[in-house]
Amino acid sequence: MLSVQRFVMPLAAALSLMGAAAAPSAHAQGAGMTTLIPTDKQWDKDKNMPYGMKKIMLYGDPSQPGPYVFRLRVPTGYKIPPVKYPDDRVTTVLKGVMWAADGDRYDPMKMKEYEAGTFFVTPAGTPHYQWARTELILQVMGFGPVSNPVTYINPDDDPRQ
Repeated sequence: MLSVQRFVMPLAAALSLMGAAAAPSAHAQGAGMTTLIPTDKQWDKDKNMPYGMKKIMLYGDPSQPGPYVFRLRVPTGYKIPPVKYPDDRVTTVLKGVMWAADGDRYDPMKMKEYEAGTFFVTPAGTPHYQWARTELILQVMGFGPVSNPVTYINPDDDPRQ
């Protein structure tokens, strides 16, 4: 299993070193420090996920080399079918309650509850699924480049088709 420290420490260092290269809407505050106020940007539809999820990029670009950070707004009752990602993802639940589990088949009996403040790492290639018990705000960090941000275990679940 992926060591959280092995992933988070390089991410923190990379974000510190790359502060000046942040997203165009970020506001420079001095030598190497960058600030982004989420209300300065619009929440956009996440075209890679089923209808209803909204996304806001905070830092970087997943299609380019280096770290990236985004937030997701997920409505109550939203179901993410079994998927996997090509890179390690570090997720923090900022608001709400979600249920999640590993596996390539959706099984509510295997799911665990994660409340605001929960932090978890999903290693690259790990099939998993989620359900939003309440409205969620998630913060997700990863490393690019990522050409296909998500692979659906069951291709019929893929909204891009």
